[in-house]
Amino acid sequence: MLLTVTDLTLQRLKQRLWLHWFGDAAPSPFPPLPSADNAPALLKRSLQRRLLRARWASAVLWLVGLPFLYGLSLLTRLEAQRRQTLQQKAPGLPTGLAIAVGNLIVGGTGKTPLVIHLAKTFRQQGHQVAVLSRGYKRGGPRALRQSELVLGPDCKDPATGLLISPEATGDEPWLIALRAKVPVAIGQDRYLAAAKLLQHFPETTLWLLDDGLSQTSLNPDVRILLLDHRGLGNGHCLPYGPLRMQWTDKLIQKWSEPTDNPGPPPQAATLVLAHPKGQTYENLFESKGQPSPSRLAVSRSAAGWMRLSIRPNANDQDSGPQLSLHEESLSLEEGCQRFKADERPIVAAAGIAQPHAFFESLKALGLPVRHTLALANHHPDPLQAVLAWMQGERIPKNCILLTTEKDAVKLAWQGPKPSSLPDVIEWWALQLELSIEPSSLESVYGWKTT
Repeated sequence: MLLTVTDLTLQRLKQRLWLHWFGDAAPSPFPPLPSADNAPALLKRSLQRRLLRARWASAVLWLVGLPFLYGLSLLTRLEAQRRQTLQQKAPGLPTGLAIAVGNLIVGGTGKTPLVIHLAKTFRQQGHQVAVLSRGYKRGGPRALRQSELVLGPDCKDPATGLLISPEATGDEPWLIALRAKVPVAIGQDRYLAAAKLLQHFPETTLWLLDDGLSQTSLNPDVRILLLDHRGLGNGHCLPYGPLRMQWTDKLIQKWSEPTDNPGPPPQAATLVLAHPKGQTYENLFESKGQPSPSRLAVSRSAAGWMRLSIRPNANDQDSGPQLSLHEESLSLEEGCQRFKADERPIVAAAGIAQPHAFFESLKALGLPVRHTLALANHHPDPLQAVLAWMQGERIPKNCILLTTEKDAVKLAWQGPKPSSLPDVIEWWALQLELSIEPSSLESVYGWKTT
């Protein structure tokens, strides 16, 4: 079926906006416009007319809308400055060291994998670690979403001992508790969330704030600014640029000043830069007349395959059936060999900020993926979206579905089996591991690393 002029225009505008944000620094995640040369003879002329109209319409809308986007970016910048002022005035935690992990740029840069890695690393060193999360895209009634919730390291409510669903917590906090085996407190107010967590885990000595650079309820001791290959784009705030807040010398000074928080003082500068190995960002600080801070060179790689299932316990007859969590795993090599040798078609679906990056990872592993589905980030119901997509694309149900860990935690709750996908569908999630050189952690925090 041919795309409409409206669809082609929107696709063209997305490509223009991405190019305006990043130039040639990052490949566009959006597919290129279809080529009329490859269209069947009967449809070729119709597609040519639609493409021509779409290009003209997108050019006019771009020229008209660009000043409007710039005006909105000024409002974004003012709101970000207001939030930073509130954060500086917010209280610090009375006990333990609070480390905020965040980014400036829109879209996924790997904050959650970094939080998981830091939590596992410091827990292995003997620190009592807890994570504070906003719980983005939590489900349920409004009153429940605004309240604080504590998730134990076993993904259970520490007060009742019952499993908590990812819908109640958000997919990222649930994944952090599952992978890092640390308690997670979820709430808009990070200070109140920490207080509630201390009721169940009073021995906590180290706090990690997932996406904690723009929250206003807690003033952290250390800030880790995470960048990826896109850098800061064109340097402007949303929607004229990709930034959540403007990168200025004033912001650098705020983030580098020692805090007045009680408890142990930070043993290094309060601003730490984390970025992909092999890429340097000294110019971000030198151009503002500021010294470059301590840095963590991070890298991510595929580590294995996993899938989850939620099953009722057979021994809970008196108190009613309770749910238990089960996890299956395959090594990376074992899974790839198994999928390649299987005659069933391989398809992939991803509901993350940059789904194209996930599909590229599968391609790099040599997996012959036939169809891909890019879902919205934090998609509330990936199961129904996948089923509708398979039906619309006429994908055979005897296939292998590959997805992300963030989607896997929701698929696990869709039914009594690994998911309520048809029994003939076998699904697996690709596990990604992040690595940091131990010496860089030691230089930043002054703690002995293993």
